Amino acid sequence: MKLKLSIIFSAVLLLLSCQRDEEETQAIDQVLKLYMQNAAGQDLLNARIPGSYTSVSLLDILGERDLIPISGFSLLKDADTVTYMDYPAGAIRLKADSVSTADREIYYSRFVISLQKTVNSALVRDDDTIQVEYISTPSLFQISKLWYNDELKFTKIPGKPNIVTIVK
Repeated sequence: MKLKLSIIFSAVLLLLSCQRDEEETQAIDQVLKLYMQNAAGQDLLNARIPGSYTSVSLLDILGERDLIPISGFSLLKDADTVTYMDYPAGAIRLKADSVSTADREIYYSRFVISLQKTVNSALVRDDDTIQVEYISTPSLFQISKLWYNDELKFTKIPGKPNIVTIVK
């Protein structure tokens, strides 16, 4: 019995070790770091700073129903303790058929970033729109461009992180 198990185990290991080295692995570069500040440079995502937003939510526009909450993003702090939104993914992506080719496909996501804060004891809500364009090739899937309220704010530079700063 032990001999049969050893033979089966050895056969499985042999099969797994025979993977083709020529197989291409697709790298993924889709994590977005979104900073928000006012004209004076104040961090607007740090809820502890007076005048900053106290609540952030993302709402998908491209789902079966509009404004479905998106989970998976978080508010983090960088080395300088500035708060940013870390968005790895979560919104529905649709293929932009008219500009895709056999070896290069373009996708996009569109969602609302809903920001809330209290001003003079009243709750104020700002709803802005973000559209993210992704490019997919056999070797790479990455963010290509980002629009904030229909204004282009980011174009990918190869090898650089996906960092966007919005001034409100």
